[in-house]
Amino acid sequence: MFGYISEFREYYLKLLALTQDYQPHPGGASAHFHYQNSDHTQLKELKDRYELEEIAGYGSETEQVLNLTTWVNKRLTHGSMSHHEINHSLHILEMAKQESLSANCYVIATVLNEVLLSMGFKTKRVQCMPYDSLDLDSHVVNLVYLAEQERWIFVDASWNRFVTDESGHILDLKTFRERLAKNKTVLVNGQDTVSDESTFYLNYMSKNLFWFLCPAVSEFNSDEGTSIQTYYALYPNYYNPLSKLQPNRKVMVPLYNPEEFWK
Repeated sequence: MFGYISEFREYYLKLLALTQDYQPHPGGASAHFHYQNSDHTQLKELKDRYELEEIAGYGSETEQVLNLTTWVNKRLTHGSMSHHEINHSLHILEMAKQESLSANCYVIATVLNEVLLSMGFKTKRVQCMPYDSLDLDSHVVNLVYLAEQERWIFVDASWNRFVTDESGHILDLKTFRERLAKNKTVLVNGQDTVSDESTFYLNYMSKNLFWFLCPAVSEFNSDEGTSIQTYYALYPNYYNPLSKLQPNRKVMVPLYNPEEFWK
């Protein structure tokens, strides 16, 4: 497990720059994403139990998403604890009420995903992966569709982060990767003040934006049961990682067309 190495920052950025153009394969796979409806029993219970409408507020969709992201961040401490045996929001949030709970990014992103689904947002959990297939450190965030703006944004509840361009527009992961690759301005939480925290975040994410992994179905308690889950993986050109070996209960469908993955 390598993790982020500050001395490799230019190396991470160079890898993004070299792979910023994708060549879709003729006859390649298509992605089919499904988002669970907010009237699902457990999602309704989640929304009512934690009064999520009040937490979200009644501003724009962007403001609601950021409010909910901050709320999850304050309830769950980001740490290296592995996945919980029961990994859904009702269980994790109840545990957090009883004790100080350290959770890794996968667990936190799962909770936020279900919180956003309960509020009627289309949202998916995306695992951001490094170039080196032997590097076991990755990062999991959420993509959320804003119907008002007809576009996706990404939010990171582990560190309560989002990123913007110089005009303050919140970015999706695709644009975040492109701007880092082209050495364009990216602001953490929309702030143009450079800090150790914002510098670390951009550098850390530059390592983990090389390829992406996302489940086809976004739903409550998606880790439960023994059924086979479909995951889509977006690979840059000529990349063939060792980690393409199939994990347990997952079928990884490789995609080389970003329009399919990000749609």
